[in-house]
Amino acid sequence: MKKKSVLPILSAAFLLTAGCGAQETPPQQNIPDTAEPTAEAEAPTGETAPTEAAEPTEASEEDAVTTGGTPWINSELKENITADMATSPKDDFHLYANKEWILNNDIPDGYSGWSHYQERGYEVKQQCMDLLKDESIEGHDADLIRTYNSLLLDWDARNEKGVSEIQDLYDKILAAESIDDISALMTEKESSEVAYNLFGFYAGTGLNDPETNIVIIYEPSLLLTDSAEYSERSDYGNMYYGYEKDMFVFLAQKMGMSEADAESCFDTAIDLETVMSEKIYSTEDQLNEDYYDKINNEMSYEDVIALAEVFPLDDVLTSAGYKYNGTYLVTRPDYFEMLDSIYTDEHVEEIKDLFLVNYLLGYTRSLDRETYDKANELRSTYFGVNGTLPDEEMAYNQVTSMLPTSMQKVYIAKYGSEEDKKKMEELCQQVIDTYRELLSENEWASDEVREYAIEKLDHITIHAAYPDKFRDTSKLDLTGCSLIEAETKLAWAELDYNISQIGKKVDHEMWAEGFNILDCNAFYSPTENTINMIIGMMGEPFYSSDMSTEELYASIGAFWVGHEVSHAFDSGGAQFDAEGYFRDWWTEEDKAEFDRRVAKMDDYLDGIVAFGDKHFIGGNIDTEMVADMTGLQCALRMASKVDGFDYDRFFTKYAQMNASLGVYSSELSQLMQDEHPLDYSRTNVPVQQFEEFYETYDVQEGDNMYLAPEDRLIIW
Repeated sequence: MKKKSVLPILSAAFLLTAGCGAQETPPQQNIPDTAEPTAEAEAPTGETAPTEAAEPTEASEEDAVTTGGTPWINSELKENITADMATSPKDDFHLYANKEWILNNDIPDGYSGWSHYQERGYEVKQQCMDLLKDESIEGHDADLIRTYNSLLLDWDARNEKGVSEIQDLYDKILAAESIDDISALMTEKESSEVAYNLFGFYAGTGLNDPETNIVIIYEPSLLLTDSAEYSERSDYGNMYYGYEKDMFVFLAQKMGMSEADAESCFDTAIDLETVMSEKIYSTEDQLNEDYYDKINNEMSYEDVIALAEVFPLDDVLTSAGYKYNGTYLVTRPDYFEMLDSIYTDEHVEEIKDLFLVNYLLGYTRSLDRETYDKANELRSTYFGVNGTLPDEEMAYNQVTSMLPTSMQKVYIAKYGSEEDKKKMEELCQQVIDTYRELLSENEWASDEVREYAIEKLDHITIHAAYPDKFRDTSKLDLTGCSLIEAETKLAWAELDYNISQIGKKVDHEMWAEGFNILDCNAFYSPTENTINMIIGMMGEPFYSSDMSTEELYASIGAFWVGHEVSHAFDSGGAQFDAEGYFRDWWTEEDKAEFDRRVAKMDDYLDGIVAFGDKHFIGGNIDTEMVADMTGLQCALRMASKVDGFDYDRFFTKYAQMNASLGVYSSELSQLMQDEHPLDYSRTNVPVQQFEEFYETYDVQEGDNMYLAPEDRLIIW
């Protein structure tokens, strides 16, 4: 089994992990990536489903914020910035604080963006690449990562194999003539990965019981990544269509298909996905507050298989090992009505074409040099990504993607620090204690809701740096494998592990399971009520033992820990209780007031032009913006207790956390597909809300950074 069909399993937190202080991945998160692999490039990061979208709460006329337009330039596009451009903290604070960094930095070859997150990530990456070359390191995990790394870098062997190892299944798909043949492909082990093109399934926690792994059934990812692109294609969709089609045509021709037939095959797959997309939620749908309600459809196995009258749902789940006597969560039950309608002999050719397209595109990173170079060429053509990464960096990215546990264990053995881990835990607790003060003094929430919010805060578990327990990797052995054989073996091992978790209790000691603690990242998990400040972010410029108080409060206090704690009380996290259960703990009046405040924020964000003629989409980014603002609010409370606190140093450091560059495609992707706002707005919008900023820089009415007191957006 190729890894693409198993990666959805790795995204078990696709609906369970809220936000991160930094972006979960760089701004180019959705760009097809041979150089910088991320799970979401091939796995559905929440492309699951519900029913009709609820009407959003609107801000009342007296609440509506009318300030908007184009107050700030998108300084993440470097071409917008020149050395002679005047800057002022009164007009564009992000540009004022970051102009020199922008002018002195460029996006490296092979990347579609660059930021302090990537700078820190690259530092960790360099350390890991050194570890991969260090033959003196002993142990099973070190052997695993070195073996796989060597396979990735052995271009002679990869070139010699070419496409030979993927020919058999390609031919088998091509030979299917009936719907029974399609069913056989999905239920035979050697070809079962094709089933993930029609629907997905994995073991993970649902919404109603955060302690037990159930089976979750969801809709497949799409070639154009967003179902909205199939009804009205945007520039974003056109980029994906061009890249995916050209890449597939190239690969299909290597397999012996004519160019014309390959083009027709791809477009037929798109046509079939157009039908499927009508029952797959768009990105905007997935970011709506009511999304959890819509996907929370628990049922028995008998009820699950009754959803499909024609599609062999029972046979596929049984043969894959996902039949058990327990709870299932089906994110969109009516998806299977649509699947029944297309699962006929009349649609065999379309289904085959969809299988072929996804099958070949799943091997873009694992074949010969010609394929690798072609993928990079097309990334440049369609996404503006210049150059390619060094081979060693490409290989490391693959190693940490396919063997995350082994890579992390080797890294921690070398660079883990119990002292730094303890210091981070103490910093997290300091922020939580301050946050308790904010909640205690909240004036709009009822006593009932305020007291429960404090109870939830007090139940937050702090995870710092790295866990003490990891998954057992001792049975993995890649000796004598080719690259594709190794990846197939790893994919099957991942699948077997996931199946083994069905019905089992969650092991909270293994809190890093399912994500990479070497990323420059942090996150809040609503179903566990945990904040996770991982080792990948614990370095310059975000954290060091000799930081000033102002820098520490701006970075750890506001941007990292304060931000993550705030996710417990944003419009998504606030739907979960202190134990991580999906439960409404709000009074009707308090929820209405909370929604009114968020709607006021959405109204303000909707009015701001992000770049070109494209506005921010408030409903997509309000959870992250709430976390940014409240994290800053928390840090300012901490600052108020420090005599002689240097607010200029504090705000400048806060702005510098967000310094970034991106190509147009990454900016467009983030604007349309990401819950994280563009970085320059993550500086300018939060600081606008607080009087300390106005006093520090003498911001007055008429300045671009000015927001009238009645228009300011304090949520908590």
